[in-house]
Amino acid sequence: MPGNLFSESHMKILRYCIALTVLLLNLAVAFDAMANIVVRAAVVNPSQTQSRKVPFKSYLPKEIKPENVVDMGDLNIAYDPKESAYYVYKDFELAPRESILVEIEMEDVWKIPEDEITSIRTEADKVTKLLENTDYFERASYLKSSITEKLDRIERSQEVVNPNPGGYISDYRENLKLLEEVKTDLQAAKTLMTEAKQVSPMLTWKLIIAVVAFLGFLGLIFFIIWLKQIKSISNLTEDFKTPSQDMQPEPLAPEKGEQWQGGEEEKKSDLSDIEKRLKK
Repeated sequence: MPGNLFSESHMKILRYCIALTVLLLNLAVAFDAMANIVVRAAVVNPSQTQSRKVPFKSYLPKEIKPENVVDMGDLNIAYDPKESAYYVYKDFELAPRESILVEIEMEDVWKIPEDEITSIRTEADKVTKLLENTDYFERASYLKSSITEKLDRIERSQEVVNPNPGGYISDYRENLKLLEEVKTDLQAAKTLMTEAKQVSPMLTWKLIIAVVAFLGFLGLIFFIIWLKQIKSISNLTEDFKTPSQDMQPEPLAPEKGEQWQGGEEEKKSDLSDIEKRLKK
């Protein structure tokens, strides 16, 4: 019975030590001269009389990969698929009341590169300029303003280093969300540019059709005017005919005596002609 109580108390102390090391790991973070992050944790044997094997295990931030670990001493590293994060671990043999300090040096991956921010700004300016003479310019300008405002917030956040390690990582994760929004806005602007390129040929064909329709309408007007002119010319020719047709003088009617005499003479000449033909 006393042995069971002794082992149970030891288990409680062991759990306390593990919780203490995890707490120290999360709080004891410092920035070194090379801009790396050094995580420190204390591993303690709380027993005053017995040497013990004290297990140490602590999860690294989710952004950290093995290649980002600069120095971790003789610790081991492994990946936990359930937590989607790497962790370091080791069992330490500690004498009574002994404690050791564990240090893990990591690269500062909690900062968005300035080159990436500058590249996004340049690309947003380029897309907006290409859409300047299109119907999509107003929408593109709005997206550019949104991109610029969010990038400015990211830069201001990164200029002021949060002294609290947890706050520093939290600021970085908020900046990542802003960066994703920026990339979404930039993709929307590029989509507008693609739509503008697709609409351009359609506008060209519409312009061609409009010009052809205008020319056809203009030709119809000229044709109507031409018909009216032809009709007016034909009416003028009917009103002013040639003198040989309409203005020919009427023959004078012979007097009655002359008509009778002429008729008699013509009859006599006809009879004489007939007689000559019969004789022949």
